[in-house]
Amino acid sequence: MAPRGEQNRNFRGDFHGEWKGNGGIVDGGGKGGSVCRYFQRTGKCSYGARCRFSHEITSSSNGEGPSQQSRERSKEQRPEQREARAEYNSWKRLIKNSPRANDIETARQLWNGALAILNGDDREWKQMLPRDLDHEDNYGRQHIRTLLSMVAHNGGHRTFVDLARSFLLVITHPALLDCLSVDTFVGGLYNFISGSNGSRAIPFFQRLSTSLVEEHFESAASNSTTMLEEILVAMSTVLLELLKRERRAMFHDDLPDLVETMENITTITGLDQNSVAFQVVTNTIRELRGIARANGLLNHEVEEPGQVDGVSTAVVTSTYPREIILPRDRHDNDKLDIAEIKLLPTEDEIRSNHLEFLPSTDLNQPHFLSDPSARHLDTHFRLLRHDVFGELKEALGGLMIAVENEPMLLENPKLSLGNIRVYPYPKAHLRYIAFDHRRGLEVQVSFTQPFPLRKKSASDRRKWWEESKRLEEGVLLCLLSFDGTKSSLLFFTVSDKCTDTKKEPSLTSHDFMGTIVAKLC
Repeated sequence: MAPRGEQNRNFRGDFHGEWKGNGGIVDGGGKGGSVCRYFQRTGKCSYGARCRFSHEITSSSNGEGPSQQSRERSKEQRPEQREARAEYNSWKRLIKNSPRANDIETARQLWNGALAILNGDDREWKQMLPRDLDHEDNYGRQHIRTLLSMVAHNGGHRTFVDLARSFLLVITHPALLDCLSVDTFVGGLYNFISGSNGSRAIPFFQRLSTSLVEEHFESAASNSTTMLEEILVAMSTVLLELLKRERRAMFHDDLPDLVETMENITTITGLDQNSVAFQVVTNTIRELRGIARANGLLNHEVEEPGQVDGVSTAVVTSTYPREIILPRDRHDNDKLDIAEIKLLPTEDEIRSNHLEFLPSTDLNQPHFLSDPSARHLDTHFRLLRHDVFGELKEALGGLMIAVENEPMLLENPKLSLGNIRVYPYPKAHLRYIAFDHRRGLEVQVSFTQPFPLRKKSASDRRKWWEESKRLEEGVLLCLLSFDGTKSSLLFFTVSDKCTDTKKEPSLTSHDFMGTIVAKLC
């Protein structure tokens, strides 16, 4: 499997240029009467929403009527593009109107429609959706507030869970979280969802947790467990994302209870412990529990010896633990000296259930190194390494444990690794090993072609691989091999991405198998 792009969460792979505007993507209302001449002439404007001129054409300087211009632009679009545009405009009309009390049908159309757009193939509409949800001229935030304030009564748990599921899948969709070009709007939405110190989000998740349990035992549908797993993964993803973007939410008094409730749900509902969803949720809950535990240590009032006229001499003191924690013996790569730490995670490290040692950047907190320069290097090395490999270790560890307990999971074509940005390539194997005095030791790794490419022609496969960011030179690969209930792994980096259909082997020379050249890390 290969992480998408560089192994750094600051680089995400869905940004491929500037905002693009055309007649319908950008709402030109409220920008004055001057019409953008580029938009008027071509129907497009590279400035998009930032353009200070209007994109609403009511008349033409050359005498050509707007209906004729619209017809000409419509002819240039493919039927599926026109259909996607019509679908988006229909959805956008919902957030142009203020939400009404108890209007469940509009809420269902809004969030199911948003999810359908994000699951579609048109990238422009995907990028416009968070922008329009967060835009001050629309009522997107009011619709979000309406959903977050819903309370399920007897018989209404299923309706509440269904609406919450669509909402959570929208705000955790990779088209939002993995796209730098919309990150500002997504951040605004998460800050609003959080509310002051998490006052809006955490009560919502508490009510949703109660409804999840009630609905699970009331429903006899076969997809009840699937929906439960889906919502739990989405809930944990939202909470982690929310705490990263709105740090004050971690100080909410009910956060520890919420984490405890989410963990109890996996037990009382009998969630399959061998499922990938269980592993993802468990790892996330462990991280949330660590955050909640740290929150409980922040401030604590000393017991008051007494009050005189309503005044006490007790003071609020910091109760950060003064015991110095040492990085040692959690696994075979947990070393006191960072010079002894292997950059790539070891198998024992990936399998470890212990929380990773992550020192604080707050100089007022204790640290096992007293020299400021040495502490600075140690802290930032560990934090950067965690930023690069942390998510990958969780995904690999969960997958290895799940497959060892249930080997048939590898045969599942819909195998999911959670929300981590990786691509799985099943049935991979080392095809050939060679040594060159200039290039060194290299291996040819063959794997099953992605399903959409198996019925394409060689030229189409070549075009797809050349346009794709997958398996670019330098990308990290992890080869997981399983022998019964035992597993092992090797890390590689791509050294040559060959897409020539006439060369053997390459990514395009075979219908069902692709081959890449890599070096052992």
